[in-house]
Amino acid sequence: MRVVAAALALFCAGFAAPDRVEYTLRPEMLDGAMRALGVSLTFTGDADGETVLELPSSWGGEEELWRGVDDLRAGDGASLGAGAGPQFRVLRYAPGARVSVSYRIIQDGEGPPVSQGRGRYRPVIQPRYFHLIGETALVVPDVDEGRPARVRVSGLPRGWRYASDLQHGGLAVANLRASVMVGGDFRVLNAPNGHARVAIRGAWSFTDRDFAREAGEIIGAQRAFWGDERQPFLVTVLQQEAAPGNRSVGGTGLSDAFAFFATPNADAGMITRTLAHEGNHTWIPGQIGGFPRDETLERGSYWLSEGFTEFFTGRLLVRQGVWGPAEFAADLNSMLDAYAQSSANTAPNARVIADFWSDNEVQRLPYRRGRLLATIWDARLRAEGRSLDAVLRAMRARARAGDPRTAGEMFLQVAREFGVDTAADLTTYEEQGALVRLSEDVFAPCGHVLTEDAPRFHRGFDIDATSANNNVIAGVDPTLNAYAAGVRDGMVLLRRDAGEIGNANVELVYVMRDGDAERTFRYLPRGHGAFTRQRFEIAPVLEGEALSQCRAVLAGN
Repeated sequence: MRVVAAALALFCAGFAAPDRVEYTLRPEMLDGAMRALGVSLTFTGDADGETVLELPSSWGGEEELWRGVDDLRAGDGASLGAGAGPQFRVLRYAPGARVSVSYRIIQDGEGPPVSQGRGRYRPVIQPRYFHLIGETALVVPDVDEGRPARVRVSGLPRGWRYASDLQHGGLAVANLRASVMVGGDFRVLNAPNGHARVAIRGAWSFTDRDFAREAGEIIGAQRAFWGDERQPFLVTVLQQEAAPGNRSVGGTGLSDAFAFFATPNADAGMITRTLAHEGNHTWIPGQIGGFPRDETLERGSYWLSEGFTEFFTGRLLVRQGVWGPAEFAADLNSMLDAYAQSSANTAPNARVIADFWSDNEVQRLPYRRGRLLATIWDARLRAEGRSLDAVLRAMRARARAGDPRTAGEMFLQVAREFGVDTAADLTTYEEQGALVRLSEDVFAPCGHVLTEDAPRFHRGFDIDATSANNNVIAGVDPTLNAYAAGVRDGMVLLRRDAGEIGNANVELVYVMRDGDAERTFRYLPRGHGAFTRQRFEIAPVLEGEALSQCRAVLAGN
């Protein structure tokens, strides 16, 4: 029996699993509340006895992310030294040894997440839950990115749930950063069609079942567009607090998940659109060539990654039947209005690269301009019997076949092969910042695009100063309608009951506290002067064959 056992051991050793980089997460609890998340990291070291550890640094507009890493220690037989900067450490050990590192993930700030116009990408560690994005929470060793990896959780309190897009086999070090991990009082459920899993917490205006069903349907439709089989996909939903009267919806697309952030008053339409946008990032740009490795160059290609994602968000929502022509037009017109009034609408791409994370108007520019350029190029392709759909599918096929070019580089070549030369447009609109205009018949036979003058939108007070002043009204302009309606500096903004931010033709309704009284103010939010905008106007009679043709144009069928 010993001979058989020895032979079996040698056989198993010959087929042992490849060395894995292992993470174990464990909540640290005190009096029933979590105060940190302990992390144990183990891997087999290199033959030279030295490995650089990379701490979280900057990502998604967040800086100094290493501040969320506490008490970083080397295990027995190893030591830690300073690296080339605060985000690096050098781990030293016996050559080829199995080494371990431990640290604590902490929240470097007080209180629950608060909406700041975008998601909370820094680690969130709260008494009853945690929310982590790999880019901002994991310490990653500088090893071959193809090395197998595994992330586990242990010691969860009774009743806690854990969900991550890292909960499946075949993981490698390359998958660690573009991931999300949540645990605590999240509710975890599967979409009925099996295309998505949802982890959600907090109270919403919609049910968990409805959200999971819609997430599954949107992801399923996107997979059908790309001809993909069903694969694991996780949607996490983190609720954020907001100032009275404000609401926010956003998220970040990851490799096979997206992390969703919203205030509890977010409406279903905003959520549907964000789901569709972030779901598209599963393919765009990662599967059609990806980003340049340099972060600066990456920002320079957001016209494609974000602009094309915006374009296909509208296209696929129409194809799925979630939107009709009216909903498509309303969404496009809202963007056209914002683009026309933006202070950054003629900024060159060099400014996008420089100011993307520091100027909100600059940040929105590649979404808007890229969507408009995609619309123009798709119309040209359709005139040749092709479509932008076919261009992106061809790019994906080339990327899968090993084409080393980035998405931006590959797009120029593939589009040219399909009959559309985009180089001159990129020079004019991206490099030089010229204003993009749609042709009148770009959506024919759905209707036409009008170019018209419209009144400028203005709340009548300084919203930025008001928000910075704990919602105490500041900067009321005595020449505008808010003042005429009775709004004064020093009142406290409680909420907005009606109105469309950016639309000067829709009445705003604000509720404010004036001393001890609560008052309602109604007025048209018009500023001084006018601006030139474009607007997509649906044909007055659109039914039967004309409606079918219109849907085909908008859906790319």
